Amino acid sequence: MNTRFSLTHGCAACSAATLVAVALALFAVRSSASESTPNVSTSVYGSGKQFQTTVERRSQGDLSAEDLHQASLLASQFLTHANQAMEELADMHTDAARTDIEKAQSLAKVVHGLLPTTVVTTTVKDAQGKEIYRDEQQVQDDQIPIFTGDVATEVVEPIIEAKQDYAALKGVKLADAKIIHTAVLVDLNYAERKLKRAVELMAKPQEASTELALIQSDGVHFYAHQEDNPLVEAQQALRLAERMVREKKFEGAKANLVTAKLQLEAYRALVGPDAGMAVADLEKDIQGLSGELQTPGAADQIRGMWDKVTGWFKRESGQAHQTATNSVPTISSR
Repeated sequence: MNTRFSLTHGCAACSAATLVAVALALFAVRSSASESTPNVSTSVYGSGKQFQTTVERRSQGDLSAEDLHQASLLASQFLTHANQAMEELADMHTDAARTDIEKAQSLAKVVHGLLPTTVVTTTVKDAQGKEIYRDEQQVQDDQIPIFTGDVATEVVEPIIEAKQDYAALKGVKLADAKIIHTAVLVDLNYAERKLKRAVELMAKPQEASTELALIQSDGVHFYAHQEDNPLVEAQQALRLAERMVREKKFEGAKANLVTAKLQLEAYRALVGPDAGMAVADLEKDIQGLSGELQTPGAADQIRGMWDKVTGWFKRESGQAHQTATNSVPTISSR
């Protein structure tokens, strides 16, 4: 099942000023992704008797789990600024709205800097080998996922409300809002275009506000996949276990690891034996770690388990995803 719309998220948001300061500093140094070796793949189509098409994809950069978390956090803050700007325009506070839009645009640049880029070159040659067509485009998987725990409720609720209002105007009844949503994606390119258009219309606050409202209604997509529901529960249990280990509440952490393991067993039953092998391995790691919670680095290992679970969610087209492996040590089961 693939259902758009939904969400159950929560966590305290960082201050806008702090995030923007960190964001600008990060953008100044850029991500290490731009320094890695390009990954090149080539596909050839056609017999060549008349024409032959070659598509080369040259990817540059890697995205680690931590940088993916960072991109998710900054994307949620991006939405916060867009929401605030829309409210300020409704109150005719255009200067404040412009400031929030500028902050959102700064964050968008940072997120783009974190993401790997791919140059797609398409060429067509005739039977004599003469090139008759060539096109080169730079693309990014810039549908940014908002992870559970990384976005405050106030960021998402206005978006859900905007979508419901928009649907009501069209006479559409939305799916049950209580369904578990396993993917919330921000379409960064679309949102940036709407911000730019809002700035151009700043002399007409109502029209500028309409452009920002489109970020909520059309620029944020909600998905639900039934087979991913146990992963949501496992993620929440692992996050609690990590926090409790850091607070030295080891019994509570152990109980949450048991919950995570049970949810992973449920997920493994849904995906079948082949896809479930990696899940079974993680279950063994959880079992082993349960007896070693006072070992230094245990909380970091639980975070690494959380990252693994995140990687198993069904990925949507164009969704930014982890491409670099985190070097988190594991404790083997005994």
